[in-house]
Amino acid sequence: MIAVTAALSPLLLMGVRAAYLAMAGGLALGLAGSTALRLVLGGVVLLVPTFLMGGTLPSAAAALWGGRHAHRWQVALCYGANAAGGVGGVGLATFWLLEAVGNRGTLWIGCWLNLMAALAALWLAEKEQPVPQPADAPVAPEEAFSAAAPSPAGQPPPAWIYAAAWVTGFSFFLMELVWYRMLSPILGGTTFTFGVILAVVLIGIALGSLIA
Repeated sequence: MIAVTAALSPLLLMGVRAAYLAMAGGLALGLAGSTALRLVLGGVVLLVPTFLMGGTLPSAAAALWGGRHAHRWQVALCYGANAAGGVGGVGLATFWLLEAVGNRGTLWIGCWLNLMAALAALWLAEKEQPVPQPADAPVAPEEAFSAAAPSPAGQPPPAWIYAAAWVTGFSFFLMELVWYRMLSPILGGTTFTFGVILAVVLIGIALGSLIA
């Protein structure tokens, strides 16, 4: 679905461009109205594929471990590999593909790679179907312990964890925008500048995940 919805984005871009011009953009709506309209139109193009992209890491973790208890290092390794792949995609697109094959060519390549990954995942899922267990099958000791053990004393409630994760993500992207504005006068406000900053950010995320 990611490949399909991403492949449709050029058509959606043509549609939202026509809609924005038909509404006269900032001339008729003013700064606040045109900004809100651009946000909505951008969401029409990007929200569905990026929403689906956000589900890839939980899906990969569920496919790797299913209902079994996953160690933290395994989740961190999966997350680090995901971020490392992002570094490769950003670097390849910024410094070669966008210039060699253009915007749409780069988009098609990404869609085809994503589609092949999805087909490979489906093939592996069909090949490695789990063996059904009887209802009275014994439970592994570590699974029984992880399911029955109480939460450690002093552990913060989940709401605090979710709130901290939200604040961390909010502040991170806030800082990324600030860094881009700060480095643009030095490196130039180009696609290369944004690609370099994004690649460095993703390298930091991957290394931090693996080390933590």
